Amino acid sequence: MALRDGLVYGVRVRLLLFLKGGIGDVVFALPLIADLRRAFPDAVLCALTHDQGADVLGMCPAVDQVFRLGPMSSRWRVGDALAALDGPFDVALTPTRSPRAGYLLLRTGATTRVGFATGLERFFFTHRARGGFEVVFSRRFQRLAEALGVSPGVEAAPLRVPPPDQESARARLRALGWDGVRPLVSIHIGGGWPTKRWPEAHVAALAARLGTEGEQALLVGGVEDQERGRRVAEGSGALVSAGGPVSEALAELSLCQASVGVDSGLSHASAALGVPTLQLFGPNDPRSVIPLPHQELRWLGLSCQPCNRRGKKACPLGHHACLRELGPEDAHRSLAQLRARVAAAGHRAG
Repeated sequence: MALRDGLVYGVRVRLLLFLKGGIGDVVFALPLIADLRRAFPDAVLCALTHDQGADVLGMCPAVDQVFRLGPMSSRWRVGDALAALDGPFDVALTPTRSPRAGYLLLRTGATTRVGFATGLERFFFTHRARGGFEVVFSRRFQRLAEALGVSPGVEAAPLRVPPPDQESARARLRALGWDGVRPLVSIHIGGGWPTKRWPEAHVAALAARLGTEGEQALLVGGVEDQERGRRVAEGSGALVSAGGPVSEALAELSLCQASVGVDSGLSHASAALGVPTLQLFGPNDPRSVIPLPHQELRWLGLSCQPCNRRGKKACPLGHHACLRELGPEDAHRSLAQLRARVAAAGHRAG
């Protein structure tokens, strides 16, 4: 069986990757996707994920087909997942740790099923990835490829926005007030957890600073960030594009000259698009991310960092110094250094 060539008796192998979690988890699967594509170049590589994740992977050329499971916030059922698929599959993989995910892989008909060797779901798998703690999220996912005998690579599968989607994004931004000429720099005003968010006053100060330098800030985020965006825009001249579909946000990010974000899915996706991206870390550990050459991770390294999920809703010590003391001047300086480094390399990654 010539599985490593992506063929079995001359027929193209069909691989399925089932992903849950947040947008960031989908982005962290891009190195795994690159490993699978490198190892099985002739295979049909498919992904099943929630709608927001599908918006991301729909812009990944390494993935041949993406199936949608419904909104990220909805509870998924095995029957609905099977109905969404165009099977059968030969190989199915998932980093999701639940018996339901393992049972789904079994029901796909795949004779090779790969997951982690922890929990009851392991009994559904023919190949088990080693468990244990791993700081780097993407390396944790790459253990699935290792279970198939594939050595992990250092490259991540890139994201590419199709030209028609970019043209639609240009039209949306012009409708918001962009003149189509001023360079855009995105700033993520959300972050999921309240303690991941950069203080609103810092966002406003950086947006105003960019405006005085002939650039325009583009404020991105979720529906819950729209009001914060409007407040920032009032005094800074920034554009607010928060709350739209992920696919639209990615198309708009691809038009930006640079991006300032936090530890969020959109910010990680910005880097995957090739945009020079500065990410400001507060409660979480930046060592969980292996930065791309055009990506800079900034944190203060305080004695209380990282507090992780203990500080999800509020700073355990009540001061939120990890992001409050990481001010707009610091971010502006770090962003300028990053952009200079990318320019010196001769080209933008995307």
